[in-house]
Amino acid sequence: MKILILGYSSLCKRKIIPILRDKLSKAEFYICSKSQKPQNIGELKWYRSYVEALKNSQANLVYISLMNSQHYYWAKKFLQNNYHVIIDKPATLNLKQAKNLVKIAKRKKRLLSEAVVFNYHEQIQTSLKEIKSLKNLIHVEARFTIPKLPKENFRNFKKYGGGCLLDMGSYAAATYRLFVNENYKKIFFHKLLINNKKGLNVSFTVSTLSKTKSFMGYFSFNGKYENTLTLLTKQKKLTINRVFSPPNNQNLILQINNGHVKKEKRLKKDDVFLNYFKSIINLLKTKKFEKSYQNILKDSFFREKLARKRNL
Repeated sequence: MKILILGYSSLCKRKIIPILRDKLSKAEFYICSKSQKPQNIGELKWYRSYVEALKNSQANLVYISLMNSQHYYWAKKFLQNNYHVIIDKPATLNLKQAKNLVKIAKRKKRLLSEAVVFNYHEQIQTSLKEIKSLKNLIHVEARFTIPKLPKENFRNFKKYGGGCLLDMGSYAAATYRLFVNENYKKIFFHKLLINNKKGLNVSFTVSTLSKTKSFMGYFSFNGKYENTLTLLTKQKKLTINRVFSPPNNQNLILQINNGHVKKEKRLKKDDVFLNYFKSIINLLKTKKFEKSYQNILKDSFFREKLARKRNL
């Protein structure tokens, strides 16, 4: 696998490149960054122009890690030039863009995947085994809050596709798809805080009611750090910690309440991005891309539904 990294982001430095360089023996990578000079970190070549990289790299897969506002434009360009495409969350700014990309990907028979990867951790599979079946779930609750971002972070600027809803809305949408996955009867979107100086939403609460389950999520760029997912059945309550950004160098703890009995299950270390890339390699072999297309469309539809609730 030869992969082009478009944008030398913090995520790519910390998570993606170490996997490609050190853990996937048959992976080779190119890097393209307009703002940073070549680092000599094992890449085949370092490009300074996105167009040059698109035309001249020998990669068949591109990982787009740019500002949110640039995702659609460059994903479209690379798909049209027969690349398989992975995009950092959010893959697109709206449902129309998502539909257009999926349409092109289907026509070109290319992979299109949004890098929402938290469900590739062992703790998710262990939790599902504990509840035995998703049919046993009656309530799902997510909380993900972080302190204020540095002022220069692109997520603080509307013109770059910033705001909490676009960024963390991907987690809300994916959580709903993975654990609830029912047509909702009602959806509520409230307690939205606005940064009036920049016109950005910095936190939101979403809740849904469906046939057998309820879902609630609170997400914020402006609070004390929280990162949990709680799953409730009639008998059990499971709390998953560090769920949306699990570290790959720590043994995480799954908290289980079964009636009055409380226990903790120590989980083995796991690397979500390594697992994700292994799944990508398998998809490229099997060419079964439809589920990936549908995931992008479902999550984009969910985010769009929230945005329209407040006309953001």
